[in-house]
Amino acid sequence: MITLSAPVKYLVMSSLLAMLLGGCLHDDGDESNDDATAGIGLEQILAGMHFAHPLLFLQHPGDDNIFYVVQQNGVIWRADLAAGTRSELVKLADHYSLTDCGECGLLGMAFDPGFASNGFIYLSFTEGPDNDHMTSRVARFRSANNGQSLAMSGAAPERTEVFSVAQPFTNHNGGNIAFGPDGLLYLGLGDGGSGNDPHQNGQNINTVLGKMLRLNPDGSAAAGNLIAAQGGDARIFAFGLRNPWRWSFDRETGDLWVGDVGQNTFEEIDLVVNGGNYGWRCREGLQATSGIGACTLTGGPAIDPVTVIGRDEGQSITGGYVYRGSALADLRGVYVFGDYASGRIWGLSRRGGDYERAELLKSGLNISSFGEDRNGEIYVIDHTGGGIYRIVGGNG
Repeated sequence: MITLSAPVKYLVMSSLLAMLLGGCLHDDGDESNDDATAGIGLEQILAGMHFAHPLLFLQHPGDDNIFYVVQQNGVIWRADLAAGTRSELVKLADHYSLTDCGECGLLGMAFDPGFASNGFIYLSFTEGPDNDHMTSRVARFRSANNGQSLAMSGAAPERTEVFSVAQPFTNHNGGNIAFGPDGLLYLGLGDGGSGNDPHQNGQNINTVLGKMLRLNPDGSAAAGNLIAAQGGDARIFAFGLRNPWRWSFDRETGDLWVGDVGQNTFEEIDLVVNGGNYGWRCREGLQATSGIGACTLTGGPAIDPVTVIGRDEGQSITGGYVYRGSALADLRGVYVFGDYASGRIWGLSRRGGDYERAELLKSGLNISSFGEDRNGEIYVIDHTGGGIYRIVGGNG
């Protein structure tokens, strides 16, 4: 287990989860007691440190005590939880023209599966001379000292281009990246921005905007993407997404869970599969998108979301993780996710062939992301306050 430095218990609020967990058949096959109740709280870690608009919290692939905090402004901190110290891995804005807007900047980071031998680190960011001429990029960098710093090429970090696409507007950039259980690089991109997807990218399988991509580590199309057989861009894994904001793989099943930000009516959580169409711009949640007129779904019916969140509960969904830790036994197999605007944290629990949702906590935070450590414990990142929190039991 990792050692938390200067833990501060924050906003411990018990929530009865009997409706969610009691008598529920979890997807790991364990049946909970009908009388089981549980609560969650948040415990702040690295409490003496402030982070400026953090978007990611990633564990070092080979060191349980080292985590990386990715800030939207391009700074990546290397934090030692045992020592309670941090150092700067890189400040991208010192070397490249990172764009600066509400949904721009440094948006994603992933370690190569072979990091221990090759030192490769992938970063996803928006770059351009200004916000009106912006490009989403994924580039590969290298560390020669096990993630303490980036290798340099002259005055700038050594950089290999992997992927790029011009952005027509400044919003809906997505930008999350991760290597899947298949060892391939996944990238989520929004529809290009504005409202109502004016360029109709979501249902266009010849553009990468509004898509989940599956790539080889060099950025080429991975073999087996089903959209290629339909004559679409061979890099596309799934389509019909508005703005996939944080997504993850279930470490036990390999399922891909995606939080897709809604427009005016519904936020949604999707289980994304190869070749899947998730409906945007024709649908928002389970309903036809209003104000766009006739809209034709590409390739047939869209796949329904696992759950939808109305505007009375949330306004900007943040995808999370299926809990696979050991500290909170009642949460095992529950998909934990949240909302940036309302600060709510929910759990989705499987009941037979369906999922049921329950509110776990009103955090009061602007939740920009969740993190997961090697033990399967889950962390919450506060974009505005700059804090990092670990999900703990509500009474302990």
